Amino acid sequence: MNIKNTILATAIAVTVYVSTLPAQETTSRTEPGVTRNDILVCDFEKEEWWPAWGSRRQPVNTELVGGDKAFGGKGKSLQVTTPRGEHTGTSFAYKFRERLGSEPDEIYFRYYLKFDPDWKHATSGGKLPGISGTYGKAGWGGRKVNGSDGWSARGLFETRNGADSTAIGFYCYHADMRGRFGENWRFQPRLEHGRWYCVEQYCKLNTPGEAGGRGKSDGILRGWIDGQVAFEKTDIRFRDVDSLKIEEVWVNVYHGGERPVPNEDIHLYLDNLVIARQPIGPLPSRTAIKVGSP
Repeated sequence: MNIKNTILATAIAVTVYVSTLPAQETTSRTEPGVTRNDILVCDFEKEEWWPAWGSRRQPVNTELVGGDKAFGGKGKSLQVTTPRGEHTGTSFAYKFRERLGSEPDEIYFRYYLKFDPDWKHATSGGKLPGISGTYGKAGWGGRKVNGSDGWSARGLFETRNGADSTAIGFYCYHADMRGRFGENWRFQPRLEHGRWYCVEQYCKLNTPGEAGGRGKSDGILRGWIDGQVAFEKTDIRFRDVDSLKIEEVWVNVYHGGERPVPNEDIHLYLDNLVIARQPIGPLPSRTAIKVGSP
């Protein structure tokens, strides 16, 4: 299989959209020349954007910004601040069962990301948006999974104090993990601070076991940066039981844990988030400012 061919460029709409229909009846959203069935499209152009995610209030440490901070210098983007001396940037999630009435076994998630130059004040690694099925039981915070209670594949970042670039990847809790905490699976290349990147993730859960048996090691995680393959792993055992699904897309920005907190406010920017059942890809050049613009 040629992975690069699976990430044909498509586009996003210019309004926040959430399907309220059953999963098999999701309505299409269309950009010029492209048709795609999306579950959620969020470009932060609506002042109260968070109800589309099922949130009752604006998530902590978030702010809509425009001007040269926005994607392509147009419209608005979401600024996430991790305050000096704190770990938490923000956390909100799209829960499939609550929004659609069912949970998928595979999903694509695309977002645009820019680390502010002040990210050089980050003193360690942490969490970024990703995909999970913790069900409030296991798969985060040192809660080791056993194949029947949860899993997760959040994004990760790794940086060094004073650096001008940051590595990203998956932070994965899976049924074959050895320690208490998830494994770090890094993308290539590193992301330079101060420019926009298109980050896309794909998760397909493994085949569960039969009659209480062990699940197959055929789960998949893939990652793309600006439409280019940045990571692939195809032998993951997320689960043993069919009751574990993809519970949510979890937009989590978290600095460290027990590690040192940042010594200055640090910021990153998010835009053009899409959750879909098909490959998404970067915005086509004919409808978007070139990625990498301020």
